[in-house]
Amino acid sequence: MKRMMVAVLMIVGFCFAGSGAQAGGWAVCNGCHNGAMAPNKAELLAKYTSAEALIKGAQASESPMMAQIKADTDGLKAAAAELGLGAEKTGK
Repeated sequence: MKRMMVAVLMIVGFCFAGSGAQAGGWAVCNGCHNGAMAPNKAELLAKYTSAEALIKGAQASESPMMAQIKADTDGLKAAAAELGLGAEKTGK
């Protein structure tokens, strides 16, 4: 019985370890960006028209809740992509 419990706990542990590595992008953001605590998806899309603008805006935030997020440029890029924001368009 002890071996069975150890095996089950190991399997569950591996499942959670694997799923945490893949979390990121908008999944990290939408907990707070729900319209009550911070601007929701629609408000962000109205304010930012490109991935670069969203990243720059996030990094300029003075909110203490954004402290760790600001340094995660890859996560911010992933969030922008999931929101459908692309590269900034140039008029050239």
